[in-house]
Amino acid sequence: MSIFTFMEKRKETKGPEMRYDEGMLFVDCRPCGGASSLGDADCVKCVSKGIARHGPPGRLLMRKESDVEYSDAVISVLSDISKVFSLMDTASSEKTAARCKGCPCSLQKNAKDIWDSFPEPRFDIMRLETERSDPGKEGCEECMWRTIGFIDRAEVMITDIRRKCAKTAFRLTEV
Repeated sequence: MSIFTFMEKRKETKGPEMRYDEGMLFVDCRPCGGASSLGDADCVKCVSKGIARHGPPGRLLMRKESDVEYSDAVISVLSDISKVFSLMDTASSEKTAARCKGCPCSLQKNAKDIWDSFPEPRFDIMRLETERSDPGKEGCEECMWRTIGFIDRAEVMITDIRRKCAKTAFRLTEV
């Protein structure tokens, strides 16, 4: 690696191209390498963002080295993940006071951390950091409890998605 990396032009990876056509979501993964699969967290997050923006598809086709069409069960899980993304995106884009940006109680910080660490967010650590923060200014304690409630809600949503995945994977009706 060169010490002059700031001078090198880095090849930027273009994200996948997505389009809806007659209820089918086509995801062309070739621009981002085409090797991704729904076994990769970044790929799942990317497709879930697309579903959040366009709505749940009736069918999903991913164009990679070879085309892969996914089942209704997979689409259902991705649609649920897209709801988590929508919740995190809305929370992380809320306007806050400048003093709140780095605070462990910040809803925006926690929402971003949850989505960035998906599929394994550390809810226990986030909750503990929030509870241990010092709500010294007016409005801070209310924010702290709001953030803890938000973390709890996100944890329930992701736990439900995990259960749904387990049921689907093992064709169970109850877990």
